[in-house]
Parts: sequence; structure tokens; C-alpha cells
Amino acid sequence: MSGIHRLLSPIVQVREEESTNLLLMFLYSFLAMTSYNIVKPLATAKFISDLGADNLPYVLLVAGVLIGVIMQLHSRAMGLLPRKWVIPVTQAGMVGLLVVFWALFQAGQGWASVGVYFFRLILGLLLISQFWILANDIYDPRQAKRLFGFIGGGASLGGLTASVLVTRSVERVGTNNLLLVSAVLLVGCMAIVITILGRTKHTELKSITTAGEERGTGGKEAIRMLRESRHLQIISLVIGFAAMGAFIIETQLNLAAEASVGRDATDSISRLLATVQLYTSAIGFVIQIWLTSRIHRYLGIGFALLMLPVSLGGSAVLMLLNGAVWTSMTARTLDTSLRYTVDKTTREILFLPLPTAVKYQAKSFVDVTVDRMAKAVAGLMILVLIKPWGFGLDWQQLSFASLGMLSLWVFTAFRARQGYLAAFRRSIERQDMRPAEMREAVADLSTVETLVEELAHPDEPRVLYAIDVLESLDKRNLVTPLLLHHESPAVRVRALTALSASRPDIAEQWLPAIQRLVSDRSPDVRAAAMEALATLRNEDAAALARPLLDDPDPRIVATAAIVLAATGRSEDCAVAEAALSQLASDTREASSPVRRDVAAAIRRIGDPGCRHLLIPLLYDQNPEVAEEAMRSVQAIGSADFLFVPALISLLRHRRLKAGARAALVSYGESVLDALNLFLRDPGEDIW
Repeated sequence: MSGIHRLLSPIVQVREEESTNLLLMFLYSFLAMTSYNIVKPLATAKFISDLGADNLPYVLLVAGVLIGVIMQLHSRAMGLLPRKWVIPVTQAGMVGLLVVFWALFQAGQGWASVGVYFFRLILGLLLISQFWILANDIYDPRQAKRLFGFIGGGASLGGLTASVLVTRSVERVGTNNLLLVSAVLLVGCMAIVITILGRTKHTELKSITTAGEERGTGGKEAIRMLRESRHLQIISLVIGFAAMGAFIIETQLNLAAEASVGRDATDSISRLLATVQLYTSAIGFVIQIWLTSRIHRYLGIGFALLMLPVSLGGSAVLMLLNGAVWTSMTARTLDTSLRYTVDKTTREILFLPLPTAVKYQAKSFVDVTVDRMAKAVAGLMILVLIKPWGFGLDWQQLSFASLGMLSLWVFTAFRARQGYLAAFRRSIERQDMRPAEMREAVADLSTVETLVEELAHPDEPRVLYAIDVLESLDKRNLVTPLLLHHESPAVRVRALTALSASRPDIAEQWLPAIQRLVSDRSPDVRAAAMEALATLRNEDAAALARPLLDDPDPRIVATAAIVLAATGRSEDCAVAEAALSQLASDTREASSPVRRDVAAAIRRIGDPGCRHLLIPLLYDQNPEVAEEAMRSVQAIGSADFLFVPALISLLRHRRLKAGARAALVSYGESVLDALNLFLRDPGEDIW
């Protein structure tokens, strides 16, 4: 075992061959976020010192459009390079710009504050997007589940490290010189990226040239979606109010920092803003790890939706009552900590019931366009409120704007919860959501309660869908064992599968009921029951099935044969074929249910050696047996032409000809030659 693997294995579930790349990716995320979070407070402090906090809304008004143009130009330029060069070249450009800004500030060029502020916004977009494009290219989805949590921890640690570094050293080193520290860290990122790309030869990085571009839906399409979906309108309002509230609080902090330490105290402003960033990173980390999932699980989406507006209202009152700068720092810390943890996850939940096609289009539009439009509206409003040519309010009095917006925000939050539950129920009826794409993070209380209610619905597809969604949310323990008595065989099979994967203490109580299902009238249920028993008893399913080949109940014998054939071992397949052949050879009318079960069982068996048993069953004197055999032929697929002559001969049968025709059609164009041969035979039955 290598030293790196010994270091990482107690912390993360990593294989030895993954260890080096994992450590490099962790260091990459750490250095990238440290560099960015150094620049973030410094850029704001420089702007406040040179141009004044009251002028920041002007920059943010045009930021959305300007950043979009810059990202487009960056994409075109990077498209001229080999993909593996894009990240190092981009980071080299960032290093160069940081050095240029340092030189301009050293020369006393105050106008460069606007440039470094825009640079800070773009730096965050590019560093984060490029990092995750590389991570998703290196790791497949299974590796991502194991490793991304650890890799993301590097980003959290980087945010904390940068904040501590700025607060402890800015007044000694100076704001300007810390830009060079950020540049050195980016050089480290470049070296790590080059090393990673050298170690991973098969990276494609298909979307790397467009990293950082925030593509939304076109205007006309977006308006149509908003017009047609009341739930999407409510989501847009919730996100818009959150963006406006954050803009107001950020402006209050910048104005309060300028007023408390003086506009010329650049280093002190940097230190103050970095202190807020430190508290935000630490508190946000705690909330994300320990509180977010618990809030959704136990208190539900309604409570989560109200946390951000209520915190906004509380902090607004606090700032009105106390003019100390710490109140604005507290407000900003609360807002950012909740917005990127609880509120962000809640927004993901709100999108959940939308149809998949609409969700992917609408989400990009709402997250990008609506957010930017809301910030633009907030920027115009703040300029009117704080400028001398407007109302001339100070940073404390801006809280009246927050309180004025609060009532609308709370009303929208209540409507969002009601709309979410209604949309979620509709989405279950239409089965709009893809269970495989759902994550445990969106398993809030309301969602889970609605899914549990669906388990009692008489409609089979809705029950099956609810089970699929609960399993995808890792809530299979909520699938009630009472479904073992459901009238639908498909539901009984799914309930057995869910129970066999649930907690042993729950499944143990239902072993007698599972045992009874081994004699169920459905062959699928019987096979699933036998597999569930083997799983719950920690036994080999084949070992459990072999003694049952001598059972007096032919249904149990057929089920045991299915289980044995599924092992793929030649001796088990031979025994299974012999058992099924013996059952199929009993041509008595009283045994027709057994032959029908054999016909159904063969389609569950992957071994082609048993398929020939379907030939006599297609000609069975009992039409129900023949129909079941034809369904098995269709389920097996068009790869086996063994059944084509029998199916063509059944076209003369009044009752079976429709099923035979459907089975032949399922072969597609490949069956035309055989049909042509029979059509040209003058001795063939005309029918």
C-alpha cells in the first residue's frame, strides 16, 4: 500500500490506484478556492476605497451583460487551442492579470478597481466550472459518489484558509501584495492541472472551452414556459426575492464598512470583509453538513423556504435598532450561510416536480436570467434610495426596503410550498420525474409524506413509481410490507425487492408472508420471493432452490428452475431445463395452468437452452398457454428465429392469429425473407 493511500484511506473510500489523482484534485480545489477567496474581499475593498461603496450598484447593474460578453470571447479564444491546454492557459492568463492589477495599484491607478472587481466575478465562474468539468471527466458516476465529497472538502477548506490569511496578514502585508499571493497559488493550480492531465491520458474535456458560460433558455421560450406554469412563476419570484435581499444586505455591509473604518483604510476594509467571509464559510459548512438535510427531513420545505426571509427581516430590525457595523456583518453572514446551503437545496426541491424537459430548460433560465434581472432591479432601487439625487438613505435606513419586501417574500414562500405539493402530486400522476436522477438531498418531509400516501393508491403504475422514487431517495424502509398483499403481481414483486434491501429487523418480521409468496399464483412473484428469502437468510439462492425441484407443487418447481437457470452454471441450467421440460410435457387439461407458468418462466431465463420448450407450448391445445408462449417469444426478442415457422403457422388460428402477427411484427424487417418464402409456397395454407 502506498503512503498516499495509507494517508487517505481512513478519510475516504479510495482505491490505491485512485489515491494520487484524488490527492491532486483535493489540492487543486483547495488552492483554487484559496486564491479566489483572497481576491474576493480585496477587490471589493479596493473599489470602496477608490470609488466609494455607493457606486458599486452601478457596476453590478452592467455586470450581467458584460460578463456574458467576456465569457463568449473567452470561449472563442479557447476554442482555438487543444482542449488539454485550455485550463493551464486560462490560469496563466489569470496570473498575468493579477500581476498587472498589482502594478497598476502600485502606480496609483484607482480606475483599475473597476477592472479587478469584474475580474473577481469572472475568476469565480472560470475556476469553479473548469475544476468540475475536469473532475467529471476523470471520474465516472460511481467514483463521483465516493470521492466528490472529499474533493469538495478542499474547496471548503480553501475558503476558510483564505479568510484567515487575509484577516491575519492584510494590515501587515497590504491589500496590493496579497494579490501576488493569490497569483502564486494559481501558479500552483497550473502545476497540479498539468500533472493531472499528464497522468490521465484519456481525458476528453468536451465542454471545457465553454466553461463559465451560463446558458439560459431564449426569451420567447422562457416567457412561454413561465406563462404556462404557475409553479415556475412562483419559483422565479422566490429566487428573485432572494437575489434582491442578498443585494440589499451586501450593499449595507459595504456602506457600513466604509462608514466605520473610513474610505481610505483599504486594508481595514479588506480585513473586515474577510472576517465576514470567514464566519460565512465556517457557519455555512456546519449548516450544510449537519443541518440542511435534517431541516428538510423533519421540518419540511415550508419551514426551509421561510428561513431566509425571516433571517432577512430579523437582521433588518437589528440594524435599525443598532448602528454598529457588527449588525451588518451578522446580516451578511446569516444571508450567505443560509442562501448557499438550506435555500439552495430548497430551490432544487422546488424544481423537482417539473417535467424533465421543462426542468432543464427552465432551471438554467431562472437560476441565471431571473437572478440577474432581480439584482438589476435591486441595484436601480438602491441607487434611488441611497444617492443624494434620490432619497439619500444611509446603510441602516436601507433596512426599511428589506422590511417592505419581506411581506411579499413570505407570502410567495407560502404559495411556493402549496404549489410544490400540488405540482408534485401531478408529476406522480404523469410520472414526469426520473427516479434515477433524484438524490437523497431532496428528500424533504413533504415529498416523502406524499410518496408514502401514493403507496396506498389503487393504480398499479403510481404505486410502482412511488416505490422507485422512494428507493432512489434511499427511503426504501418506508415501503410498507402490506404491499405484499397487493392485488397487482408487479407491485408484489417490487415490494419484495424493496424489502430484501431494507433493514434486517424490518424484513425479519415479514419472513412468514414472504415464505407464503413462494406459492403465489404469479411465477414472477414466486421467483422474487425465493430470491428475497435467500437474501434475507444470507443463503445462496441456488442452494435454496435445488431441494424445491422435488416439491409436489409444480408452481414451486417452476420457480426453483427459474432461480437455478439464473445462476449461469451449466449443471444448474441443465437441471432447470429438465424440470421445466417435464412440467411442459404434462398435456392434461388440468395441467394447463402449470404449462402456462412454464411458458411465462422461460422469458425470465437468460439461458437459450430452455427456449426450445416454447415450440410445443405455442401449439398447446389450451389457447391461454399458447398466448403466454407468444408473449415470451416477444419478450425474448428478435434475435432468435427458432419460433418464426411456428408463429407463421399460427396465423391460421382464429384466436391466436393476432398474437402471432404481433410477435412476427416485433422481428422487424429481418423476418421479411421468411415470410416471402412461405408466401411463395403454393402448398401453404391460404389463411
